[in-house]
Amino acid sequence: MRYGRLSGVQSPEDVATTVGRNVRALRQQRRMTIDALAAAAGVSRGTVIQIETARGNPSIATLVGLAAALRVGVASLVDGDAEPRVVIRRATEAARLWSSAAGSNAVFRIGTDPPDVVELWDWTLQPGDSFDGEAHPMGTREVLSVLSGRLGLRVGTTDQHLNVGDTVLFQAHAPHRYSNDAAADEGGDPVRFVMVVLQPGDAGLVPPTSIAEAGTPLQ
Repeated sequence: MRYGRLSGVQSPEDVATTVGRNVRALRQQRRMTIDALAAAAGVSRGTVIQIETARGNPSIATLVGLAAALRVGVASLVDGDAEPRVVIRRATEAARLWSSAAGSNAVFRIGTDPPDVVELWDWTLQPGDSFDGEAHPMGTREVLSVLSGRLGLRVGTTDQHLNVGDTVLFQAHAPHRYSNDAAADEGGDPVRFVMVVLQPGDAGLVPPTSIAEAGTPLQ
């Protein structure tokens, strides 16, 4: 069965263009080769090439097979909306996912779904407080930029200190710690920093619902 011409719907040419663009984009997002997609969908390599280059409308069975291989619904393949997606998460919608008795907190601002996860966090650490981050899957990176105060950072066995305006990028597959080393009883200032977590690939991860309790400050 193939798509026909109906009033008020996409033409066969538009369908072919839309499906080709979406299949190619989803395959590349999932880091699949044409051969891998063809094998997973149960079609030939030539069929995938023809679809991605809009040289014909696929059958419903082929669409269903491609959607299953790409782990999306058929609607994601035939969606003709080419407008860039814009997602706004208002300040009132941000989620505070960690806090400590000292008044420190981590706010999850916004993030994406797998396969390529990007998360934006807003952290505040009170004097003498710290947070121990567990090792992430290999390939994960974190980017931190200090907005106020002085941040202590330990990645593996390496210690760094960052001042206002300093920015760091590090591989996060080793345990790491963020800390405010100012003395709590000497009127030290809080540390505030923003953090972006980059998790490539699909490891079955979703934006977190909670994070661990605070650790002890660096000595």
